[in-house]
Amino acid sequence: MRYIIFASLIIFSCKNSVDKNILASAFDKNLYYDDVVLELPSNNIDTSLFIEKYIEEWVSDQVMLKQALINIDEDDYIDASVEKFKNSLLIFEYQKELINQNFDTTISYVEILDYYNNNIDKFKLDQDIFKGRLVIIDKNAPNLKSLYNNFKSNDDDEIDDLISYCMLYALEYYVNDSSWNYFSSIKRKLPKNISETKIFYSKRKYDIVEDDNFLYLLFIKDFKFKGSISPFSVEKDKIKSLIQNENKISYIKMLEKNIVNDAKLSNDIKIY
Repeated sequence: MRYIIFASLIIFSCKNSVDKNILASAFDKNLYYDDVVLELPSNNIDTSLFIEKYIEEWVSDQVMLKQALINIDEDDYIDASVEKFKNSLLIFEYQKELINQNFDTTISYVEILDYYNNNIDKFKLDQDIFKGRLVIIDKNAPNLKSLYNNFKSNDDDEIDDLISYCMLYALEYYVNDSSWNYFSSIKRKLPKNISETKIFYSKRKYDIVEDDNFLYLLFIKDFKFKGSISPFSVEKDKIKSLIQNENKISYIKMLEKNIVNDAKLSNDIKIY
């Protein structure tokens, strides 16, 4: 008798434990807490809100699925969908294989330049850009006079000295003034009272701004505002990718046409 009571308690305890783990039920399915926890994002803060939303979406899916199963012939629909998906996947993989084996990815500089010139109105800047230098340095850093001189220099040795100095003492620095960069990349590092217009339209190429703790050495070599034509150097890599993608599409269409023609010639295809 004791054994029967003890066994009954174990069964009841296990059932109670399982029931506590169930968050929701819909028709013949259960949603368990352990399953939802596995879906929790690593950066999620409000766990209870996530679980509440998850339950709501799960219940909605189960109800819609139940109605779909009532109103749609599952076997015919699923079989047709799976077959269509499988065929599309096989064709896609075969196309990738053809491209990997035979497609020439080489795009010449002339092709890229011609594309840029023929479509120049399409290349508008969505942000302000600039060429220049920036050094952010503590006011108490050593040899500031030497820093000022090297910052304004175009001599290779003095630029090397500038980089070495910045590596030791600068909070932030950027000295490559031959390439375009988005102004937003440095704007957030400058004092808030400095605007693009104030910097770009300043009569001084070299400027030094300061706040309580830091000096900001700024040199604007060239700039372009948002909405103006984007320079070729900024668009070059994007144009190369664009031409490659267009060429891939043309290449695949050509191969498909050849394969279809071969199948027609061998009477594997008949159109009635």
